[in-house]
Amino acid sequence: MKPTQKPESSAHVLLPGSSRVLRPGAKTLGVADPDEWIEVTIKIRRKKELPDLKDFPAKPLSRQELADQYGADPKDMDTVKKVLTGFGIEILKENLLTCSLRVGGRASLLESVFQVKLFHYSHPDGNYRGRRGDLLVPSELEGIIAGVFGLDNRRQVKRRPLSRRRTSLDLAERAAANRSWFFPAELAAIYSFPDGDGAGQTVGLLEFGGGYFADDLQTFCKNAGVAVPTVKTVSVNNTPTNQRDGAEGEVMLDVEVVAGVCPSSTIVVYFSSFDESGWVDAVDTAVHDENNPLSVLSCSWGYAEDASGGWSSAAIQSVNDTLKSAALLGVTICVAAGDDGSDDQVGDGHAHVDFPSSSPYVLAVGGTTLKKSSTGKVTETAWKDGDGLRQDNGGSTGGGVSVIFSRPDWQTVRIQSVNPGAIDGRVVPDVAADASANTGYWTVVDGKGGASGGTSAAAPLWAALIARINAGLGKPVGYLTPLLYQNAAGGSPLGSSGCRDITSGDNDTASIGGYSAGPGYDAVTGWGVPIGTSLLEGLK
Repeated sequence: MKPTQKPESSAHVLLPGSSRVLRPGAKTLGVADPDEWIEVTIKIRRKKELPDLKDFPAKPLSRQELADQYGADPKDMDTVKKVLTGFGIEILKENLLTCSLRVGGRASLLESVFQVKLFHYSHPDGNYRGRRGDLLVPSELEGIIAGVFGLDNRRQVKRRPLSRRRTSLDLAERAAANRSWFFPAELAAIYSFPDGDGAGQTVGLLEFGGGYFADDLQTFCKNAGVAVPTVKTVSVNNTPTNQRDGAEGEVMLDVEVVAGVCPSSTIVVYFSSFDESGWVDAVDTAVHDENNPLSVLSCSWGYAEDASGGWSSAAIQSVNDTLKSAALLGVTICVAAGDDGSDDQVGDGHAHVDFPSSSPYVLAVGGTTLKKSSTGKVTETAWKDGDGLRQDNGGSTGGGVSVIFSRPDWQTVRIQSVNPGAIDGRVVPDVAADASANTGYWTVVDGKGGASGGTSAAAPLWAALIARINAGLGKPVGYLTPLLYQNAAGGSPLGSSGCRDITSGDNDTASIGGYSAGPGYDAVTGWGVPIGTSLLEGLK
């Protein structure tokens, strides 16, 4: 890619991967206040690149091994600090393990150091401070700095739970035969989760808005007939943990799904800002949280990996690098595949997939529509309500072929992108679970009860399953995803023996088309929905 601007002098060089374009629909409001205080996260190179991960690692790394072998070189860190403080930038925090620095300064100072002009923009998704073009870095830091995040704070999330909110908590007392929704434990039973309550397991949740409210959880647990788990909140870069901004429904959905299946677990909720800096810092904080070592992490948020004006390539690389370190550490990461089908809320006619669900280092979770008759018969299809788009009060499971990540060696499936000329990329999702809000999950939010859904619910349900499997194994299963595509003891892929195949439905919402469910693995529901006990048995 050609740089959109050239260094003003030999004192600065181009920072690869930093290019940003104007978000479609944005309008310039004016230049940023030169005295505006801005904090940014700077990523620096590792002393040695993470090892290739073409399969399940033979032995997980310890955090100390990761730091000693693959953390940042102290000399590089000192060089970056010396150069930046020489310009007047303040060093707020540093971490050799995550290869990151948190720094701050006035807008005019940061504009000078990184040779950029900042503006404020209006946009239907929310106003933001942003920039266009590439960043430049002082020439002394060439090759050392890998990314600078936070100068541009445009929204990088689109995930929201699908809700059919009710006003009366009395609905929670309705008999199962007379309602369409489920308590999480009922779904765990349908999906044959192994016995357990998550005791001894720590489950992490990534959130980019909203807040956690203990009163809602207590009411939910009373409705569901389960104990109230231990919940901890972690603020990343002073992000509020108690906002009622409309995203609290997402937060409480995540918490309550895990609580309903693993009431004896510890749930750690990480709150961060919704921009690229927030993503980079949130994933780093959760994966490397020494105070709350996670066995599994769930993320119900994302953004189309190739949407115009969306992710910078440096941000995708940085987040994906941390996800890779999680796989090496033995942490399973479950990520929602999206709720707008093959369109993925882009609307340009082409098919798209969500990041970070498209990362090869996560378990991408799609959605189904599950119905249970009064006689107990279960039927299940790929999730697609209405026309499959949330903007039309519908919704459908994400899924398709990545244009960013090549197909991993372990993903031995033959699925082509519906986009002409596209690469044979990573295919998502890997697995699925109930997601339709019409047949979804009972939740309590802002003191009100009702049904909620989306792959935002399916991802934490799979995280709760992983927590129970970890307890059954007596150790974390870790990087589960490649194991699903390998033959188990019976000679068939673990994904086939450990999941119930979903063979009907589609996620066609883009003009170019979408994908259909069918026998075996597909790009709509992956291997299917869990048969938890079989999955546990296949992992022993």
